[in-house]
Amino acid sequence: MESKMHALRVLEFEAILERLQRHCETTIGAERAQALLPSFEPDAIWRSLETTRQAYEALARYTVPPLGAARDYRQALKRASKGGVLGGQEIFGIGDALRAMRGLKTFLAARREDAPLLAPFAEALPDAPRLEQQIEDSLEPDGSVKDSASPALATLRQRKKSASARIVERVQAYTTGRTRDLLSDPIYTVRDGRYVIPVKAENRGKIRGIVHDTSGSGQTIYLEPEDVLQLGNALREIEASERQEEQRILGVLSDKVGAVAEEAIGGIETAGEVDFLLARARLGFELKGTIPQRVEGNFIEIEGGRHPMLNPETAVPLNLSVGKGRSVLITGPNTGGKTVSIKTVGLFVLMAQSGLMPPAIHLRMGHFTQVWADIGDEQSVQQSLSTFSGHIRNISEALKFLREGALVLLDEVGAGTDPAEGAALAKSILTAMSAKGATVLASTHYGELKAFAYSTEGFDNAAMEFDAKTFKPTFRLIMGAPGASHALRIAERYGIPKEVVEQAREGLGEQAQDIAVMMERLDLAHRQARIAQSEADRRAADLKRMEQRASQKLKEAEEVRATAHGKANEVIEAALREIRLEANRLFEELKGSSDPRAQEKARKGLRELQDVGRDFAQEFLPKKKQQPVPVDRLKKGSSVRIDGYQQVGILVDDPRGSAATVQVGMLKITVPVDKLQLAEKAAVGVANKPSTNLRLSKAMNASTEIQLIQQRAEEARNNLEKFIDDAVLAGLPSVRIVHGKGEGILRKVTHDVLRAHPSVSQYRDGEPAEGGAGVTIASFK
Repeated sequence: MESKMHALRVLEFEAILERLQRHCETTIGAERAQALLPSFEPDAIWRSLETTRQAYEALARYTVPPLGAARDYRQALKRASKGGVLGGQEIFGIGDALRAMRGLKTFLAARREDAPLLAPFAEALPDAPRLEQQIEDSLEPDGSVKDSASPALATLRQRKKSASARIVERVQAYTTGRTRDLLSDPIYTVRDGRYVIPVKAENRGKIRGIVHDTSGSGQTIYLEPEDVLQLGNALREIEASERQEEQRILGVLSDKVGAVAEEAIGGIETAGEVDFLLARARLGFELKGTIPQRVEGNFIEIEGGRHPMLNPETAVPLNLSVGKGRSVLITGPNTGGKTVSIKTVGLFVLMAQSGLMPPAIHLRMGHFTQVWADIGDEQSVQQSLSTFSGHIRNISEALKFLREGALVLLDEVGAGTDPAEGAALAKSILTAMSAKGATVLASTHYGELKAFAYSTEGFDNAAMEFDAKTFKPTFRLIMGAPGASHALRIAERYGIPKEVVEQAREGLGEQAQDIAVMMERLDLAHRQARIAQSEADRRAADLKRMEQRASQKLKEAEEVRATAHGKANEVIEAALREIRLEANRLFEELKGSSDPRAQEKARKGLRELQDVGRDFAQEFLPKKKQQPVPVDRLKKGSSVRIDGYQQVGILVDDPRGSAATVQVGMLKITVPVDKLQLAEKAAVGVANKPSTNLRLSKAMNASTEIQLIQQRAEEARNNLEKFIDDAVLAGLPSVRIVHGKGEGILRKVTHDVLRAHPSVSQYRDGEPAEGGAGVTIASFK
């Protein structure tokens, strides 16, 4: 137990619990938070984490009832259950607690589907709304009894008020009447609950009554007049009856509280437990924590982890995996973050196995059967232990009680003694712990241990990155590579004379220098490889995004093509229908008339109809991009063509700004200048197209549907009338009018317009598949 508490202490688990307590609303919840310890049983661990996850999602999705009123009234409730009379404040507080617990009960009962581990707590919470209401009707928040608590109390307080008023009225008569001159001051005061007047000492006996006090000088006596005394005694009797009635009411309420005491005590404890669970979730929100993904075995993999006590804005994220038979030895310079990395891993394991959410982007873990930690300065003056001795004592205890599946954290393993002996001892310790089935995460400076981790099955190297250009640590952990200590370079940077550093370098010996250079080159090569991999990953991600974007564009283009094809078919069908109708009409005129002029007129109409068909066909040919005509060449009277039209028009005036007015047949159209092209004057006559072109244009551009939703009634009426006229002119058989359901105003406007229009043969509400009552389908004659 001592070693377990030692690991909790050196990993600063207590600081996490202090933050957890701040998120508790109840004292019982805070007590549970303070006593929280990690579990080492897998079923308990994952059930606890799942409960936290459900609480986390409940906080994110719902408004959780406050629990601050569910204070610890267990002792008061026990007194009430034994027949004791509680104070007004205690009873009122219990009423508040009952109300808070009932709100929590309702909330949890509704979470049976999405929070099945929280919902059962509802069964242990009391439900006593009548008692809550009676307490609220009887007591003020300060515990005083309300007049409405009983008719008798209301009557007594009314009598008390009247008696007090009579006393004041009578005593004021002494300060304003004939006796005023007998007083040292024309005022009255209260002494020991009695109304007295200040009488001059020489007037003693001139007013009958009882003296209650004398001034310091002896010049004034404070007298309660005899008639005021009698009124005061009557008031005292009323007050005594009032107190008796108040005590009776408190006794009745205490009895009712005592009747639900057992249930209320259980409810307060349950509310404290739920408060504790919600506090775990709130801490998760604060830390931006995550619920671990469960994997089998003794293993933890951290992505983007941060030590909970470091500033999340500046802390360098930790990426590390350890376990499943792979221990990790971290090397690198001092102040490089080795200790923080080890503590982060240990703290994450303790938090997760306590049902808390460690701060990481992603976390995968199984569970560990123990956590041992030997971190920091273990020197003890009281026990006469050196730093090395303190470390060895902790490690000795770990080796003695170590179980398979344990996590062992060792900071600077083997340090504090002769380097050769320390390195040899460290190898033996690491080998022994690994042989017992433990997962070890350790840090070291010893070069021999880097080689040991490289060559020993079950161990991996990791290094704290060091920037060779700035000679500063980056605090980033690199898995899979040993790190150089850079001690000589750091010493030189921080002011050690160059000749001293050179002498130290020479003292290393050739083999040591070669190893140091090799380690630095390996470190550099690993960093360059990581940069290259990062760039490759970035390019691969860019390529994937481009492929996705291209695929999306192709999909959008196909949708546009399909839509355009459908619209083109609609336009072609409408235009051909109009051409056929007009042609049939002209043929009928030719057959049914012998007048040469009428026949010539019909033939001219057919020729014009042929021109219209040719113009229509031109609309579907690819358009060549034409350069806009310079504005200075466009003059009043110029013959021009408008982009998209075959007709030739005449400029009515010189262009003004970017627009010009063109006379096309009987119409004057204002168009942008860049839509105009000069035309031959001889072609102007072609502009006089028959009215068929207007109908054909309608057929080409007619829509079979109009949207009226969110339009004002008058605006909708005008738009609908124009739409119906265009549809009739285009020869459409029917149209769809979308007006929505709403309050039915636009539906009424629609039906009024359709009912009055001479070309509408019938109209009806849409079928369910067509839009139901929010749509009207109109057919034409």
